[in-house]
Amino acid sequence: MGMALSDNSRRSLTGWRRHGRVVVVIVALIALAAPALASDGWSNVDESDSSVREMVFPVVGDVYYVDTWLYPRGGGRRHLGVDMMTPKLTPLVAANDGCITYLDYGGPGGGNMLTITDDLGWRYRYIHINNDSPGTDDGANPYEWAFVGGLEQGDCVVAGQHIAYAGDSGNAEYTGSHLHFEVIRPDGNWINPYTQVEAATRVELSDCLPTERSAPTGAPSDASARGYWLVDGVGTVHAYDAPHFGDFATRDISATPASMTATASGEGYWIVDTDGQVHAFGDAEFLGDMRGVDLRGPIRRIEPDPKGGGYWLVGDDGGVFTFGNSAFHGSTGAMDLRAPVISMTATSEGDGYWLVAGDGGVFTFGEADFMGSTGAMTLDADVVDMAVSPDGRGYWLYAGDGGVFSFGVDFYGSVPGLGRCDIDPAVALRVSDTGLGYWIATESGQVLEFGDAAHYGDQPDLPDSVSVVDMAVHHSVAT
Repeated sequence: MGMALSDNSRRSLTGWRRHGRVVVVIVALIALAAPALASDGWSNVDESDSSVREMVFPVVGDVYYVDTWLYPRGGGRRHLGVDMMTPKLTPLVAANDGCITYLDYGGPGGGNMLTITDDLGWRYRYIHINNDSPGTDDGANPYEWAFVGGLEQGDCVVAGQHIAYAGDSGNAEYTGSHLHFEVIRPDGNWINPYTQVEAATRVELSDCLPTERSAPTGAPSDASARGYWLVDGVGTVHAYDAPHFGDFATRDISATPASMTATASGEGYWIVDTDGQVHAFGDAEFLGDMRGVDLRGPIRRIEPDPKGGGYWLVGDDGGVFTFGNSAFHGSTGAMDLRAPVISMTATSEGDGYWLVAGDGGVFTFGEADFMGSTGAMTLDADVVDMAVSPDGRGYWLYAGDGGVFSFGVDFYGSVPGLGRCDIDPAVALRVSDTGLGYWIATESGQVLEFGDAAHYGDQPDLPDSVSVVDMAVHHSVAT
């Protein structure tokens, strides 16, 4: 089918194919375990109906199923569906055009199911829809990982539309992830769904699909920070457990922000725009900027001097500009770079700095040590920024797809490792005050925490066509 599956999913499906007899036993056990919902399997069933209803195959991805139609079940009942064994979070699609006439959301720990009814009254029933967070078996039942796009009873769908995810909810918790699928005629009689799915048209999905979680489990701590700020593309600052000291709107500034960084006290911040104009708020001190200077390219970042009394600006050509007491240690302004410089980070003592380019190439100046780069790697997305541990012993590079690369420091996880695919491109990674975790902020303003980073809120109400461009930490200690 061309769908991306985790290694664990592939191994489990391979096992099903290799041990076909075992699968039949498993399916039979499932049939014995799950009671019929509206019929006992002896009435309201047409055993002689061998007609084939035109429909779409309800599962997109690897699947194994056998004909267990009307197999005996506990309590004198019989099996009314076909059990389609498939890994958890495999997409389920609408078998036909129709509307959701029944949707059961069981809440945390509960079972999920839905019924689609088409214009002629045919019903297609989906049972054991997922109730776990991606990569877990927690039973937390997040709605978005059960029913796609907030699907609700009464909504209408088209054949092949992604409607839900396969899982093990309800009484399938101990029998394995699968879809129990039923077909009911307009007269209320069940017919054999195995015949229907065998003849169904298969479709593929082009949208991103979840995978198994691989990121380490975090341990959020209040020591990570007191909060944080997000700045969007028009210079509005969104504060989360952090004081609001002003922004472009409060000062009637019309400019495009490039970077935001907080003072060591956490009681102020600077925002630099792409033209190199520095805007200071709170206890941040204005020490000069690039007004009146003809730049060769946009300014990418402002970096405060840890010693205080100064800061640096860096342009996308790698040109470094010093203000206040900050010392110049060199730049890439005269080099022929393979990719533009996108960020700069100072050493913990301010006696050197690193520059990083979009291909992940790292350039060191002053006392900054080179610990590795992604310059020679083929990346799925360009590197977006660099963040250095508070003690200066290592750094992280992160890419637009949320991938994190650690050098000389511990790896606490990445966006792809969350097993999710509903996350926008990353724009910022900021390290906790302890250096034992970090936050990743996305274009939509979603903040994802890793390691000891604590969550203080996210997803501001942004105007149309405006996205978040950077993040700054409300420090709990001077760094």
